[in-house]
Amino acid sequence: MIKNLRKPIVTDIEAAEFLEGDEPDPAAPPASVAAATVLARLLLGTALTARIRRRIVGERGLALLVDAPTAAWVVPLRRALNSIAAWDLSEVRDGTTRHRRKPDEGAEELAECMARGKRVAVVCHAPEAHVPPAFVAAADLRLRPGRPTPALVAAAIRVVTGNRPRTVPAGVEGLDLPDLTSALRGGTGGATACVRRLERAIAARATSSTRLRDVPHVRDLQGHGREAIEWALKLVEDRETLDAENFWKSADKSCCLFGEPGVGKTSLVHSLAKSLKLPLVETSIANWFETSTYLDKTIVSMMAAFSSARSMPNGCVLLLDEIDGLPSRDNPQDRNSSYWAPVQAAYLRELEMTAAPGSRVILVGATNFPRRVDPATLRPGRLGRLVHVRRPDAAGLAGILRQHLGNDLPGVDLAGVAVAGAGATGADAMSWVAAARRTARVAARPMEVADIMAAMAPPDERSPADRHLCAIHEISHAVVGHRVGAGRIKRISLIQTASSGGSITAGFEGAMVHTAGRLRAMVVMALAGRAGEEAFGYGPSTGSHDDLQQATAIAAAIRVSFGLGETLLHRRHMDRADEILEHDADLREQVEADLQACYSAALSCVRLNKSLIKSLAKRLLVDLVIEGPTFLRLVREHEAAMDGHAALTMEARHG
Repeated sequence: MIKNLRKPIVTDIEAAEFLEGDEPDPAAPPASVAAATVLARLLLGTALTARIRRRIVGERGLALLVDAPTAAWVVPLRRALNSIAAWDLSEVRDGTTRHRRKPDEGAEELAECMARGKRVAVVCHAPEAHVPPAFVAAADLRLRPGRPTPALVAAAIRVVTGNRPRTVPAGVEGLDLPDLTSALRGGTGGATACVRRLERAIAARATSSTRLRDVPHVRDLQGHGREAIEWALKLVEDRETLDAENFWKSADKSCCLFGEPGVGKTSLVHSLAKSLKLPLVETSIANWFETSTYLDKTIVSMMAAFSSARSMPNGCVLLLDEIDGLPSRDNPQDRNSSYWAPVQAAYLRELEMTAAPGSRVILVGATNFPRRVDPATLRPGRLGRLVHVRRPDAAGLAGILRQHLGNDLPGVDLAGVAVAGAGATGADAMSWVAAARRTARVAARPMEVADIMAAMAPPDERSPADRHLCAIHEISHAVVGHRVGAGRIKRISLIQTASSGGSITAGFEGAMVHTAGRLRAMVVMALAGRAGEEAFGYGPSTGSHDDLQQATAIAAAIRVSFGLGETLLHRRHMDRADEILEHDADLREQVEADLQACYSAALSCVRLNKSLIKSLAKRLLVDLVIEGPTFLRLVREHEAAMDGHAALTMEARHG
């Protein structure tokens, strides 16, 4: 978008006034100094009404705070401020080594000057991060000039070159002061050359985003779960049906994606950016610490990342990866909380500005550990809410395999492969295809389905005893869960992965709430694997590590989150309920008693169903995967066979 500037922006007399009183920097070229000075004075002027100007020039004991757009504007704005009024104390705080200060440094000096009725001015791009809180609260006047507009840049070009440009690109709002001063130079080419340099700077800024992966459109994505795909699809539909202004004002454009490693959170964001036809900017808390471990430098780096995203002229998608890296403030036992407080305050402020209606940024956080994320970041007006990115089901896994295969194995039904690999992530599927391609390339032949199967399930090097132990463990989970009503069994797998020797998938479909009975049934089911190991003579093993964590978390949540124990007191969110156990001995005893009772129930159930577990474990050792419908059929067949055997026994006794 180009704005036509038909009227003069500034007169020759005004131009001369802008150049009076320059404070040249010996280290900088004269033209650059002139451009920075002119831009700063023009920008400051946008915040000065006649009344405010009179206060700044003549009010005794005035305490003034000026918010600069970025750190680069701080010193030039202070110079512009000094050119129109005299100050007893004039400070700049931009986070650089030259002006680096912690927020509490200099607080006494500022307070003393104000107490003595002196005129004090502070210029800073992030007052909450760098300026003493007492001064921020006590300032008589706070100016927020904003970013330079095309009209303001046109005025600066006229002052610098003596000529008025006919047009100025609208994207100048996204340029920082160094970009502008590099473009606004006198000499050869005049105003036209300045405009051309601005256009190149805008184009360079627009292409500085992350290179998008080769991913499909959101509509063609496989896996990820319904909730995540629906959120992304709504954004794409709003982008296609709303004009730009209404889209950026009303779209649901911020959330936090969470899920296990490898489920495709980053790929989903890349697909979203591609579908919206917007550049993608990626950053993380680790990136902010790369240049320095000093908090002031970290804050500057963080603010620069957010500012860069907001400055994209046509909007962008901003991915904040690994947001759990910033500690939650909801942890009173954290002895480092005071150390992180300035970063957290600045972070929340940047989130609010970036997620605000009208901001041209799709703001997406991502984490593998949602329970570690500060709840303050998830409220409306910041990231908004958590959206679960789930492991793909069998159909989704088949679709992901097909996407990664491209032109390989055309027309081949991948359903069998997907069933065998059920429970895997999209990243797993990608690695299988890459390994299968390599196998086929080395063998100098086309790829075969067997290559994918070999990559998916490499030779199982476990001993027969270990494989039987794992089979008993997983089948015990399934049978006990089925018997106690802990949800529908969807899949049992004996396929070994890097993190486990087998797995089971179960759940309550469509259930939004759970009773105490359901929750205890889940605990019993979680402990059933260990009970199976004991009942079949193996003894407890380390294979129950994750089971014990899950059982403990649910048992603790029953008492401290859901009010389903002896008290209605809510003490902690269910995702963090077990954290209280470390500090509460009474609660530990209560939860331990609950776990022992549930384990006894699991052990009794295993012993009552020992023949069924033994039969299904034998089947799992052969098939490796038993799907939910097959599990139910095998249970019914076993029950029918046992009933028939019991009837024959009774008949024989009567005979």
